[in-house]
Amino acid sequence: MTVLFLMIFQVVIIALAAPFFDGIARVLRARLQARKGPPDFFQTYRDIIKLYKRGRTAPKCAHWFFTYAPYFLYATGAAMLAAMPITYAGYESVGYSDIFVLVYLAALLKFVFGVASIDSGNPFAAVGGSREQMIGVFVEPVLIISLLVVMLLAGTSNLIDIKNMMYAGEIGYFMPAFAVASISFLWAMYVESGRNPYDLAEAEQELQEGLLGEYSGSDFGVAQAALMLKQFAMIGLFITIFEPFNLTMHPILSLILFLIKAGLFYVGAVFIDNFGARYKLLGGFKTNATFALGVSVVALVLYIVGA
Repeated sequence: MTVLFLMIFQVVIIALAAPFFDGIARVLRARLQARKGPPDFFQTYRDIIKLYKRGRTAPKCAHWFFTYAPYFLYATGAAMLAAMPITYAGYESVGYSDIFVLVYLAALLKFVFGVASIDSGNPFAAVGGSREQMIGVFVEPVLIISLLVVMLLAGTSNLIDIKNMMYAGEIGYFMPAFAVASISFLWAMYVESGRNPYDLAEAEQELQEGLLGEYSGSDFGVAQAALMLKQFAMIGLFITIFEPFNLTMHPILSLILFLIKAGLFYVGAVFIDNFGARYKLLGGFKTNATFALGVSVVALVLYIVGA
């Protein structure tokens, strides 16, 4: 099997599995909040299919960017998943599977989200888009510094080479800088997956996902599916770099194990979401983001001193 085929294969399977884990999270969240919630784990599939059957609408003031933004978002999320060496880890270095590629794709996704929010002409959407960019200001320095430490330790930015070095024991948690960098990156991953207090249910349409407020029908379904891909892409990036170990190098079994590990992270975040404190966004970032940035800087200092 060629690398291109494996890339497409893993994207298709993850895209099909993502709504299932979202359904699990919805049911679990409802149980933790003592409410009825969805009837089963497949409710997200039914919701997306129902949206796909409906027509498309758009504000008169919107331009072509707003019309195609959901598809840009979905394509970007799919490209991020394709760049991760999940099923093709046994191959030699692939230029596309690179940390810089993933960072640029993540930045592109955030850019599309923000521009489409403004292009919708909805003031709530504009606030939601600016809010998303503000979150990026806090998160991206932590993410970049954490990844920089990993690249400096490995001497490369290629994910396949980093994964192979982890298997060979050349880099890993026995290095203090690597272990500390994983902690700060874990925080960045949690924020990017849109959990409390960085995603408030009562502000879902008005602020947090203001972009989606002007979408309906199939466009809304594509945008929702794209956000699920983004969440899995961020979780997948953490697993690929910091938890790359598989029971086998077989592509299908490796993908199954990846889905299990990603699902555990995805569902586990629901517990933090429900039992964590709820406070204002800026207040949370002043404490949490400052602490996470400090942890990432400590990781960089540990690398510099050779720890």
